[in-house]
Amino acid sequence: MNWILFAVAGAAGSVARYGLSSLLGQWLGSAFPWGIFITNVLGCFLFGLFWAAIAIFHVWSDATRVIILTGFMGAFTTFSTFIFDSQSLLEGGHWLALALNIGGQIVLGILALQAGIRTVHLMLG
Repeated sequence: MNWILFAVAGAAGSVARYGLSSLLGQWLGSAFPWGIFITNVLGCFLFGLFWAAIAIFHVWSDATRVIILTGFMGAFTTFSTFIFDSQSLLEGGHWLALALNIGGQIVLGILALQAGIRTVHLMLG
């Protein structure tokens, strides 16, 4: 049953991300990606809100935590998970790991995206 709830939460998170970022993009224009920018920042706030509520009040089981944080929030924005992992490294004083996590994911992510695009172009001739 948890797998079904996880899938439903993931679907809800992705629909929420698409809906909110599209709506914000329409309202604020497309000169800058405001829709996903605001959605990512909001996702980080909501992730922190849920994480703290779970840690402080102990009101949800581990399964519910996974469904909310990984299912919904992970689909709403993986950026929130990236930021949370970075925060954990920061709090632990793991400066090199923090720099590698932030720099590595951003730089390698852009390079990997470009490599994927170029691979398709090469395959198509």
